[in-house]
Amino acid sequence: MRFVNVVLVSIFSFVFLAGCVQKEDIIAQVGSEKITTENFSERLMSTPPAYQAYINTEPGRKQFADLLIREKLILESAKQAGVTKREDYKKAVANFKEEQKKQFKEYEDGIMMEMYIKEIQKNSITASDSEIEKYYEENKNDFEKPVAVTARHILVPSKEEAQKALDRIKSGESFEKVAKEVSTDKISAERGGLIGPFKKGELVKEFEDAAFKLKKGEVSDIVETPFGMHIIMKVSEQNLPPVSKDEAKAEIKKILEKNKFEKWFEDAKKKFNVHVDYSKLDNLQNTGNEEAAAANNQQEEPLGEFSN
Repeated sequence: MRFVNVVLVSIFSFVFLAGCVQKEDIIAQVGSEKITTENFSERLMSTPPAYQAYINTEPGRKQFADLLIREKLILESAKQAGVTKREDYKKAVANFKEEQKKQFKEYEDGIMMEMYIKEIQKNSITASDSEIEKYYEENKNDFEKPVAVTARHILVPSKEEAQKALDRIKSGESFEKVAKEVSTDKISAERGGLIGPFKKGELVKEFEDAAFKLKKGEVSDIVETPFGMHIIMKVSEQNLPPVSKDEAKAEIKKILEKNKFEKWFEDAKKKFNVHVDYSKLDNLQNTGNEEAAAANNQQEEPLGEFSN
């Protein structure tokens, strides 16, 4: 009797579990291709919002199902025609897979950097209220009597090239002409090296220190920054309205945290023993988007690639 009970329990369990397993709900089948309710719902959700209202009506769902059936008909016909065996098809699929690998790697790296940058911002580079207060007191004149400078500059990779450019200017050639011909900051070079107006804290410190000390129309000696060698000419200087301490807090915070981030980069370079041979870049062809470059060139008086 006990044996019978065990058998009955086993049979009941099997029947119960089998009843719980739902069969695939097939809307349509085209050859070996199936359209299930799950497929249909997934494709429905991926349609643009503008079409959602119509497709969720009865005629809309039928029309959408017909479109999916047509898609499956084309797929089945393509298989029978041997498209999957063609070399151009195989090559296209292989290229896509390779591109997907690259995109996935970029996604992985992007997520990793995003998470770590948030960690750095929280633990290493956040500017405290006391640091902001100290910066304001030490640079009070820059906020009580702020000045904006417009300048021209020439940027080149080496001191030798900078000296040649400076010699040409000293011999009488116009700054604009030399900037257009030799400056590697192509955006400003199109305007004869023109950048600005900029206030203190908006460009790299070495550049600003040199630019603000110049008199109107004066040309600097060679100025070295992390971006290369510059020659600077001050075009104009404009007095701006005073900025209160409360108004300046956000700007100061940005400046301090940018400087801390730059210091973090410099420390990381030393830690990982970074060496760069920029001469290897000389023969590389520019593959950038020409339309994007043209759009950049249309901006009025850009600050340049070395801005904060």
